[in-house]
Amino acid sequence: MKRLFVCLVFLFVFFGTIVSKPIEDKDIYASIVNWTDQKIVSNVKETIPKIVFDEDDPEFSGKNTATSQGKAHSMARKKAKEKLKVRLSQRLESILFNSDYTIYEYTQVNQQARLRLNSYIGAEKEEYDFQFIKNVLEAKASLAIKGKDGILAHIPMEYGTEPVPEFSEELVPVEFTGLVVDARHLPVKRALFPKIQTDRGLDVYSPLYVKEAYAIETGYIVYRADQNGKLYETKVGKNPYFVLALSVAGKNQTDLVIPTDEAAKFLSHPESRKNITRCRVLILVSQ
Repeated sequence: MKRLFVCLVFLFVFFGTIVSKPIEDKDIYASIVNWTDQKIVSNVKETIPKIVFDEDDPEFSGKNTATSQGKAHSMARKKAKEKLKVRLSQRLESILFNSDYTIYEYTQVNQQARLRLNSYIGAEKEEYDFQFIKNVLEAKASLAIKGKDGILAHIPMEYGTEPVPEFSEELVPVEFTGLVVDARHLPVKRALFPKIQTDRGLDVYSPLYVKEAYAIETGYIVYRADQNGKLYETKVGKNPYFVLALSVAGKNQTDLVIPTDEAAKFLSHPESRKNITRCRVLILVSQ
């Protein structure tokens, strides 16, 4: 009986990990911001041009026709790439940058950001996947949020200019490998740079506290629906501090408020504060 119980628990945990879905936001074209895997994805379907190789055929060399299968596939890929680039660019600019701006709005008030974003979009950092099915091309393109070719590496942001706040605890400070904020009960909106603050208005997580290299390489923030899987541990380690958010804040409702006493418990240890600078922070949200 005990063995059966252990097997059932294992299957439950394993199955829960497998079916766990990423946190995604979609626009009207079904272009997706995947906040868990840190990428933007868009899909299109393109009809493959008709193949007309007979010079006497009235449609020969006509619009939307090709003289060979290779040419037809090439034409379909070109059209699909053009549409995907537009959709990814539109989706990128509509992402919430922080509690005040979308990415587009941020680039309107920051000329350097506008120039670097334009350069990034023109640099063709997209990854493509093409599948030809009968007379249709199913095409997918993605842009990374993190990494050297990701969005974060090409949008200027002021990082690491202030020290992480320190608290003195009466109890012996405990080292935590990261911070997990549970906001699954709140209407929080996802953004590239949300802040976490105490109920007394003190920021405990902000771009001003983190190291640029960590933000770019691991992502400033990751949103998940659960605490399962290796990627969870990769982000916040084996012993993260878990706290329940009190409310959302900011114009765009992207920032989170946590109790001051909870922040004090987490930030009282120097290694815990160091892990803040390493972006070892994760937010749990509802799907």
